[in-house]
Amino acid sequence: MSFQAVDYLVHFSNILLLVSYSVRDMLWLRWFAVAAALTNMPYFLLQHTVLWPPILWASVFTVINLYQISRIYLERRPVVLSRDEQRLYELAFRSLRPREFLSLTLIGEWRDGAVGDRVLTEGEPVSRLCISIAGNAEVRKQGKSVGTLEPGHIIGTAIAMAGAPSPVEATFAEPARYMAWPLASLRTFMDKRPDLRIALQGLVSRDLAGKLERLLPQ
Repeated sequence: MSFQAVDYLVHFSNILLLVSYSVRDMLWLRWFAVAAALTNMPYFLLQHTVLWPPILWASVFTVINLYQISRIYLERRPVVLSRDEQRLYELAFRSLRPREFLSLTLIGEWRDGAVGDRVLTEGEPVSRLCISIAGNAEVRKQGKSVGTLEPGHIIGTAIAMAGAPSPVEATFAEPARYMAWPLASLRTFMDKRPDLRIALQGLVSRDLAGKLERLLPQ
């Protein structure tokens, strides 16, 4: 191969790089960047003196881009939810993207509740947030029934009040299936995901508004 022909590789590589700057999809941008780096390598190799420094850096950039490409493909895989997760998503988290919801379930724990199991104790700090997918919870204040929390409602909404003591007691009135999130783990999770924090705060606000609407006289 003549050196004149090899020069065309440099032009082609820069065209690929130019295309990478013009695409909006990050995946395609990285693929074009990889192609541009690989197209340049023969030019560096076929010089009278092999140009090792640009070959080294082109290899480094290629490895980094291939790693990021693999992460993008992993993030874009279809989300498969279990039957319980699908039910919880439909009841309470439809405002979230499925992948965001799945990341949230990873810090929670599925539990089964029996009749009479207490999930909130009046006057004690709330240590976890719960949402059931089956089984109503009876809410009492000073021993008097003040309402019922149906599946899909947040049990322990005091999370929105910075961990204030629970003003009510909540016990399951029937066998239940629910997910529980430790409050400390949930706060840490939201600190690392400020974008998701906003969505969860909106969800909590809507849940509180729904409960107030049910308590107000019609």
